[in-house]
Amino acid sequence: MQNFTPNIYNKVLSIYKNCIQLRELITELLDFRKQEQGHMKIKVSPHNLVNFLYENYLLFLEYASSKQINFNFKKDTENLEVWYDQKQMQKVINNLLSNAVKHTKPEDTITLGIRQEDNQAIIYVSDTGTGIDAKEIDKIFDRFYQIETMGTSNNQKAGTGIGLALTKGIVELHHGTIHVESELGKGTSFIVSLPLGRAHFTEQEISHQSESIQQIDLKHTEIDTLLKAELEDTAPFHHLPNAKMLIVEDNDSIRKMLANIFEPYYQIITAQDGAEGLEQVRKELPNIVISDVVMPRMSGTELCKEIKADLNTCHIPVVLLTARTTIEQNIEGLRIGADDYITKPFNTTLLISRCNNLVNSRILLQEKFSKQPQTAAQMLATNPIDKDILDRAMSIIEKHMDDSSFNVNTFAREMAMARTNLFSKLKAITGQTPNEFILTIRLKKGAWMLRNQLDLNITEISDRIGFSSSRYFSKCFKDLYHVSPLAYRKGEDGSNLKEERKKEKEE
Repeated sequence: MQNFTPNIYNKVLSIYKNCIQLRELITELLDFRKQEQGHMKIKVSPHNLVNFLYENYLLFLEYASSKQINFNFKKDTENLEVWYDQKQMQKVINNLLSNAVKHTKPEDTITLGIRQEDNQAIIYVSDTGTGIDAKEIDKIFDRFYQIETMGTSNNQKAGTGIGLALTKGIVELHHGTIHVESELGKGTSFIVSLPLGRAHFTEQEISHQSESIQQIDLKHTEIDTLLKAELEDTAPFHHLPNAKMLIVEDNDSIRKMLANIFEPYYQIITAQDGAEGLEQVRKELPNIVISDVVMPRMSGTELCKEIKADLNTCHIPVVLLTARTTIEQNIEGLRIGADDYITKPFNTTLLISRCNNLVNSRILLQEKFSKQPQTAAQMLATNPIDKDILDRAMSIIEKHMDDSSFNVNTFAREMAMARTNLFSKLKAITGQTPNEFILTIRLKKGAWMLRNQLDLNITEISDRIGFSSSRYFSKCFKDLYHVSPLAYRKGEDGSNLKEERKKEKEE
């Protein structure tokens, strides 16, 4: 038997759980199709319905607790024999309890109960959740119909719209009934009535073999070397120092998976929906945001729009993840400012590459701007807001170019920004502090004058770009561009000196 490391075991377990979930969805679709065409058959046998429901209560108890929902089980008797197809009735209970959890808020209550009324067994699932509008109650058992609950929009509805239609069909195959009682904002009760005894079933519907639902036992099986290598964190990428990534995803397992994928490269911050994500963006100012599109409270496209409209955050790259595949939907995301749009299911290596490229390309542009005399600041602007900020900053520095007393206080005042905001914004766009940015712009101006105003000597140039002495100008120029002002005027660009220093370090 293979002993897994915790990291590999968690990944295998996550794969297993998602495969089971996918299998259940496919089975539900097949069952619905069978039911629709009249091919679904049941095989009933006698069971203690109280025990069956209590087992389901225990299965859902931990899940409800994780959502901070109170979950109760009520019974009037310890033993109630009912004839039913256990596998099919399991789908009924799963659907009713899953819907109850989905539409119940933290601190509210769900009750699963069983009682006998005359010759009927009554199963009820009640919650104090969002409730259903009276005009929708008659439609909820229609196939593909999805209710609009309070606080959600059309693009935030989840599910397939076939669960309750399938549930109703299974109950009716058992010659039972299901109905709903609900009040908007106060809660909902689904009541299932099943007749006692077996007289209402045909001989073909009665099973003469004992039936039980077998649970799949997850075992530690052998994993070949290739799979183990794939699961290990050996992707050919490097950690990005001090880079933060915000992952916004409402699905817990996908959010954890994305966090595990990117942990080797970034400091990871997570959020469960767009509204929480926006708070984290403003608080943490991450280097990149990855967001799902369809989420409660605020969608990914709305989050992207808010980020790109805010002066303090518009420079942050946003990558949208979505199952939508139409060209129009992709264009919508890009139109509101998304830097990339990746459809699910995605290739992990491709996702890492595209996200890292967005972050690395900005870093490379900042280095190019800083170290190459001819590059302009406007190359760093990725949106109209940043371009406007850089244009204003350049204009102010140009106006004070020969003023050696020009400082950050004056700069911030004329930019109409607080010093801290100016620092954060310039650092995000250019990778430099305001003082470094002022120095860089002065040195770029000096480099231009060295090549284009040959009638001016080094002292005159240093004086015109705000340096108190030509010696200090020469030192700063050489530190940044690896060549003296005089050598640069003669046509050298500092590349030879850089190569020499590189060789010295290697030796």
